[in-house]
Amino acid sequence: MKYSAALLLFVAVSASAQPVVEVSTVRDPELKSYATMVKGLDAFDAERSRAPQGTLRFLLRPASREDSLQGLQLKIVGDRVTLPVALDADGGFSLPRSTAALDDDAELVLNRKRHSFRWRPEVRSPGVPAAARRLGDLRVQCAVQWAIEQEELAPPARAALSATGGPCRSMTMHMGFDAPAPLQGAWLRDGERREPIPVNRHYRRVFNPPLADRSWSDDTLVEFHYVR
Repeated sequence: MKYSAALLLFVAVSASAQPVVEVSTVRDPELKSYATMVKGLDAFDAERSRAPQGTLRFLLRPASREDSLQGLQLKIVGDRVTLPVALDADGGFSLPRSTAALDDDAELVLNRKRHSFRWRPEVRSPGVPAAARRLGDLRVQCAVQWAIEQEELAPPARAALSATGGPCRSMTMHMGFDAPAPLQGAWLRDGERREPIPVNRHYRRVFNPPLADRSWSDDTLVEFHYVR
């Protein structure tokens, strides 16, 4: 079974001996067509109730040490439409909506060679501590990623993932997210309730929150303990 490069799958065994699929976004995908990326905007709008004050950006990251954000430019380009997209200093950008670009089958184009940059979505609500993420933000972020990436999956793979609710809603799948630095551990905190969550054994920056477990509210914080 083939999966998109964005979805690295690891099969683990939980304490209850039930198979759990860890879905990691360590390898970020390349930019897709404008129409495909807009599906991420649609997913963000559909899930906004989980992050009512959240904002969506897409982050560009160099694929190798030879590549740099310096001088990077992004445009939405079709046969008749050319729209510049402003990039923040950290490589982040907000994708604008454009009916003209959709009608023109436009693409997202960087002023660099192909395969030199990757992207990932980021949903952030205000007031979250620097060493934490809000669970509702991560749920919406997953929905954005899945809306875009499922188009690249082979039909059998897409059907298999969707049958269980997809990686964002399945109790047997754990979507991986990047932390700012390698992790010694990560915990969920919701009021007085606090529990540890898995950190990927292969990629210590990747943590796996229980997105589908609705006993944890959207305001739950994932708190990081970094490797010292």
